Amino acid sequence: MRGLLFLLSALFLLESTKGTEYDKLDDHDRNIVDKAIKQGNKDHGKGKHLDYYTIIKTHKNMLNVILRPTSCDSTTPSVHQKDCKTEDKRPQVSCIDCNGTMDPCLLLRHNEAIRKRVEKCAPPAIHYTGAAYAIYQKGEDEQQKNGCLGCF
Repeated sequence: MRGLLFLLSALFLLESTKGTEYDKLDDHDRNIVDKAIKQGNKDHGKGKHLDYYTIIKTHKNMLNVILRPTSCDSTTPSVHQKDCKTEDKRPQVSCIDCNGTMDPCLLLRHNEAIRKRVEKCAPPAIHYTGAAYAIYQKGEDEQQKNGCLGCF
């Protein structure tokens, strides 16, 4: 169930952010996209050239670059090709840059493996129910107090 929710949220984000053009990316993001294009074509660019489609930002130290096949052959250089049109065909690839390192890219249909990489790079914050209330707060050198704090 969690995997399905992750996939649906990723697809929603993919659709909502696909307007970001390569030329409008800042230098940092463009460098990561270039690295992803090179890695994605090395890993999965067998028939067609894979090129930038969109970025999904889920954490400040992580970028998930989505690549799609283009109208160009895989013999084109592994850089962004303005003249190649992205197509809605397979393989669609996810390349995750985590703190400046990029593991081999994964096919987008491997959503469980993608989710594990995202969680490894940006673990979900743990929330304790009621932790924001003053009764559950503790000082630097104190043990957490519970029960009636004013009762003797």
